Amino acid sequence: MPFISAQEYLSYRYDVLNEPALLPLPDEPFTALWKEAAGEDALQFLSDTFKLPVDRFPLLQPDAIKIYFASTSGGRIPVISTGCHDDLCSMEALVNGHPDIEELPLTVNALTIDAKATGIQHHRVILLGNAPYSNIPASALGLDEDDWLCRSAALRMAHECAHYETLRLFGGMKNHALDEIMADTIGQLAAFGNFSAQRQRLFFGLESGGKTCTGRLTFYCRKVIPWERTEVYQAVDRALDIIEAKVASLCKEKASHYKILTNILCNSIFGA
Repeated sequence: MPFISAQEYLSYRYDVLNEPALLPLPDEPFTALWKEAAGEDALQFLSDTFKLPVDRFPLLQPDAIKIYFASTSGGRIPVISTGCHDDLCSMEALVNGHPDIEELPLTVNALTIDAKATGIQHHRVILLGNAPYSNIPASALGLDEDDWLCRSAALRMAHECAHYETLRLFGGMKNHALDEIMADTIGQLAAFGNFSAQRQRLFFGLESGGKTCTGRLTFYCRKVIPWERTEVYQAVDRALDIIEAKVASLCKEKASHYKILTNILCNSIFGA
């Protein structure tokens, strides 16, 4: 894998156009095949409709697997929710046609994917797990466990919907710190009603002003030259305070969802 410099990584941003005249966008055509999924036995639906080998991988909580639609400004998208992290890994292997389960980090409990398994290829799907967001304990946020699990679910759903909106509205979706800041901003607004830079540092695993990072952000910076990654961590740490003030101002003026998205995505982390 070729590495890129910290400067190149931190300069990344989206070219944002004016808000579309009509939102939400029309659903993508493949969603029509999922219209009967809601309320059905999820595994049976995947087997009958897409011929997926649902018995290939073990499931700890098969009855917890549900299928439904999420509504976004980019149109509706199917969601497959699971009851635990292990079942999320199994469902990811199933819809992507992997021969074996690929373990996901414990900090990853949601994915927006372009399915690759035969029969469901090029269907965009959100996969959700049920766990504390970013594997952060409730005590770190001063919340009880039930409250945090409820907020985690709301945050996770809004986060993944925001990724899908970025793909449909702006033509891209990456495992990049800027995309993750944007998606977590939307998620924090859904779960808490505001965006907190300090909360985001917990989610990213940033400590000591970005001098160390032990969480999710390390995953998104794998393409950066190893000895320049600390420069990225520190730049992200600084940007979070700027974004907190910006989002608070946008919320105060009752800015549209689209405007909040674009105000983050059109600026690089350098220019946050």
